[in-house]
Amino acid sequence: MKHAIIIPTVVLAVLMTAGRCDAQSAGGQPVMPREKRSAARIPEVHARWFALAGDSIRVEYALPAATERPIVLVLSDRYGPQESLRSLLKVLAQLGYRAYAPPLLSAPEQGFAGVPAARVDSADIVRATRVAVDLLSAESDGARMYLLGFDVGANIAIELAARFPFFKGAALFYPSDTLALARLIDLQCPMQLHVPQFDTACGLDAVEGLRDVFAREGARLHVYFYKDARRFFFNPMHPDYHKLNTQKAWNHLNKQFRAP
Repeated sequence: MKHAIIIPTVVLAVLMTAGRCDAQSAGGQPVMPREKRSAARIPEVHARWFALAGDSIRVEYALPAATERPIVLVLSDRYGPQESLRSLLKVLAQLGYRAYAPPLLSAPEQGFAGVPAARVDSADIVRATRVAVDLLSAESDGARMYLLGFDVGANIAIELAARFPFFKGAALFYPSDTLALARLIDLQCPMQLHVPQFDTACGLDAVEGLRDVFAREGARLHVYFYKDARRFFFNPMHPDYHKLNTQKAWNHLNKQFRAP
């Protein structure tokens, strides 16, 4: 039985118009059509500084109206902190999650011409861990934190979820290499793997080899396959963005992040 699309239209509009709107505010932010702005209040993106050992990082975030909500740590694809990432934070907040996106050394902001090389900078694991620990230290014992990673950000999310038990779940979109996929068996939390049809690094052929590994360990491999999709299909600023598959993916994400 197929699941109905449960993401409110006004919320989806925030994500799908990132970088594609006809009008912009003075600060370059996409402007919602007036009729959509009146339908719902879109959360704003803010920033705060997190201390590191001898340094600090500026982390963008968006919050829902209620404070007692799960935290989602968002780790971007190789194109870095684009407007689409800020729109993603707004959508998560609109859906009731506290969303934070630590900047990644592995993913500096860059244009969408071609597919630039990407590799994980191990410092990002330390930086993201520091942000996660600081956020959780300010919470009650029942606080929940999830990981949402894309491309090279998914590689970092995999390493975080394999090392630390305090993450309650991870949603991973097209990790950037097969070495990261092999690490999935070590994750200490439930996870979703989102796989586009046309992706040599994280396609069905790469994932099929994991099934036997998970079966031997008595573990479940939750894979969502997106027909006619390519890598970066979830990014509305990328030429390979796929609207229908993005809507389907949001349903799966909402189910993962709302799990007790």
